[in-house]
Amino acid sequence: MRNKENKKKILKVLGLIGLFILVFSLSYALFRITLTGKKKTRITTANFKLELLDKNNNSIEKNSNNEYEYEINIEKAVPEEDESGESNEGFIFKLKNSGNVPVKYTIYLDDVELETGEERLLDQYVKYKLIKNDNIEEPALLSTLTDRKLDTGVINNGITNEYELHIWVDYNAGIEASNKVFNTKLRVVGEQYVSKMNITPGTFADTLQQQGIVSSLTKVRNGFDSENETDGLYEYTDSEGTVTYIYRGIDVNNYVSFAGSTWRVLRIQEDGTVKLIKEDALNFPSDRVGAYYAVYTGVEYNNNFSSDDDIKYEGSNIKAYVEEWYNAEMSDYDNKIVTNAYCSDRTEDHNSVMYQIMGLDKMYGIYNRLDVEDWDGQSEPDFSSFSWTPSISCRNDDKVNVKVALITADEYTLAGGGAGEVSNYLVKEYTCWTMSPASFAGISNVFTTDNNGNIGNYHTRYDHAVRPVITLKANTTVASGNGKHDTPYVIN
Repeated sequence: MRNKENKKKILKVLGLIGLFILVFSLSYALFRITLTGKKKTRITTANFKLELLDKNNNSIEKNSNNEYEYEINIEKAVPEEDESGESNEGFIFKLKNSGNVPVKYTIYLDDVELETGEERLLDQYVKYKLIKNDNIEEPALLSTLTDRKLDTGVINNGITNEYELHIWVDYNAGIEASNKVFNTKLRVVGEQYVSKMNITPGTFADTLQQQGIVSSLTKVRNGFDSENETDGLYEYTDSEGTVTYIYRGIDVNNYVSFAGSTWRVLRIQEDGTVKLIKEDALNFPSDRVGAYYAVYTGVEYNNNFSSDDDIKYEGSNIKAYVEEWYNAEMSDYDNKIVTNAYCSDRTEDHNSVMYQIMGLDKMYGIYNRLDVEDWDGQSEPDFSSFSWTPSISCRNDDKVNVKVALITADEYTLAGGGAGEVSNYLVKEYTCWTMSPASFAGISNVFTTDNNGNIGNYHTRYDHAVRPVITLKANTTVASGNGKHDTPYVIN
């Protein structure tokens, strides 16, 4: 039996303003947990200020040794099950941007040098749980962290992020982990954030930006991983250097009421314009649930499927269909909508692994940006290992300058779509067309999004649902709402 009275220990927490250092020392079998540290630096300028606060929003005061110190009690400093470990009192801290410019931050767990004779307890035996604001992550081993990053993102001025961190020895730690010491420091690094986005204060784009940027993306994992990713607005820079803010996740507060319909914010472009996608397909009764083909009007992408030209968005049946709808339904709102360069990506990459495996005459777009280097094309693919590098840039011959179009396969991937069954806020119970060409091998195929979140493709004579995409002008403002389902943003 474990003796709880012998397991109670005190954590002393030290944090730094600007660069915060918190040191954990955890020893299994010795049952020792301490937390100490000293102030290293303070980053404060006229425009840049990041503060460390306690759970009551008080700045942590320095003690007589000029250290920041904060104490909490933690019980059961021995191997324990997740339910027990995560229920222990955790260390609560807050990051507040009290300056007047956005701050980019990263929270790391760094190793600390051990004392002579001590042997380090490996990350594979240590569990953690991080709670950020209202987002609660599932317990995980420290060994699952990349570069020991607990969290990264951008804090806008006047915004505070609250964290609660729990650390304990994994219940499955065996004798091989005994008499070892785990010693680490929590390091928060902040720097002034400079974005290429041209967003005017007070506009719709600015309102969305004030929600905060969850993180910066380069490659995108296959599908949205709700256990390791946070719903919200992400910054993404593609290989051509084009930047966007795009919503990614499942439970995303990006609902918009506009032109008598409900929309979802897809992304913010560099110039501050905001792309919206219609929440439901055209001719879809939102109050009705029925058979697959009964609840919406399916539309052929094109009238033929035997030529590579049938794959083009320009001149297609689908383009004529959405523009006819726009002219009939959106004329009263035309002054709010900007002509935008929508991308019909017909670039090829004959050297891509997927291209070689599929053996197609031509392969276009997003599947050329899918990392499947470890897949032999024969065995069952491990979708979870796939990653993507979507493009939001258009080459001159790929641009279609219009006021209404469709989502691209790249945008859908960024939002949380992928290969296989995945979840994201754009998933519907029906299959929808994108405007992205897929492949040609005697039959013209265009990418679609299906009811499992998968990016698939069908030949252009199939009937599928249509969800128009429009772009609001950069000077658009909001009358009310906060983006939630019941209180959507209402456009002025």
